[in-house]
Amino acid sequence: MIQRPDLRAEIFQSWPSEYARFQNFLAGHDERLLAVDGLEIPYCVCGNGEQCLLTFAGGWGGIEILYETILDFEAAHRIIVVDITPFRDPESLCRGTDRVLDHVGTGRVTLMGQSLAGILAQLYLRHRAERVEAAVLTSTLVPRVERCRPWARLLLRCLPFPLLRPLIHRKMGRLSRTEREIPVDLLERRHFAAALMAARLTTCFTRERINRLLDLVWGFNTAGAYRPDEFATWPGRILIVSSEDDPSHADSRELAASLPGSELALLPTGYGHLAPQIYRDEYLETVRAFLDSL
Repeated sequence: MIQRPDLRAEIFQSWPSEYARFQNFLAGHDERLLAVDGLEIPYCVCGNGEQCLLTFAGGWGGIEILYETILDFEAAHRIIVVDITPFRDPESLCRGTDRVLDHVGTGRVTLMGQSLAGILAQLYLRHRAERVEAAVLTSTLVPRVERCRPWARLLLRCLPFPLLRPLIHRKMGRLSRTEREIPVDLLERRHFAAALMAARLTTCFTRERINRLLDLVWGFNTAGAYRPDEFATWPGRILIVSSEDDPSHADSRELAASLPGSELALLPTGYGHLAPQIYRDEYLETVRAFLDSL
C-alpha cells in the first residue's frame, strides 16, 4: 500500500472531511514496484476507460501527492503514475517508464503534468514522442540552457542538508502565494494539501533524492529550446494551461509557440500557481474537453 504520510493527529482533526477522503484514496489505490535493471520503480495503475493518462510523481512526494488528480480523472480514464525517485537522468526515466507501460500493457499515452510534473512530462515527450498521443502541460516551464548554472548545481550539492530543506520549503511557499483570499469552501482542501506537501518534504526528502531530481531538471534544461523541426512529423496535440499571474506564464506562452499542435488555455487571475486548484471546475472542464476531442 502507499505509505501514509506522517501528519500529526491534530492536523487530521483540523480537516476531517479531506482527511477521510484522502484515507479512502489510500485504501483503494495500491502502489506497486517493478524491478528494472537493478532499480525498483514505484508506480500506480488505476481507473477506467480506453484512453490512458500518464503522469509522474516523486518530486515533492510520492504517488499520494497526486491523489486529487487521480480522483478527478480515474472514472473515465485509465491512469498510470510513475514515481521518478529511482531515476538519475532523462534516459533512465524514459527507459524505466517504457518498461512500466509495457508491463501494464499500454501502448500510446496522453501525458499530464503540472509544474514539476510538467517538466518530467516534457522529458518523456522529447525522448519518446512515438509513444505519446497528446499532452496536457499546466503551469510549467520551458527548457532553457541559461538555467544551467554549474556553480548553482555545485552549491546545491554541497549545501548542508539541514539548510537545503528550508530552501525548498521557502520555494514552495512562494509558489503558494495568492493575491486574493482563498474561497472559504476550498480552505479545508487547500490547508490539507499544504500540510500533506509539508509532511512529505519533511519525511521523504533525502540528499540522494534531491540530487537525482536536480540531475533530471539539469538534463531537461541542457537539452535547450525546442527546435522548429523537432516534432515536424509528430501528429499529436498539446494543451497548455496557465494564468497570466502564474510565475511560469511567460514559459507557458513560449511553450505554446514552440510546440506543434499546441493551444493555450487561460484560467482567471488572482491565485497564481494555485489557479488550477482554486478554479478546479474550470480547469477540469477545459482538460476534459481537450481529452474528449482527441
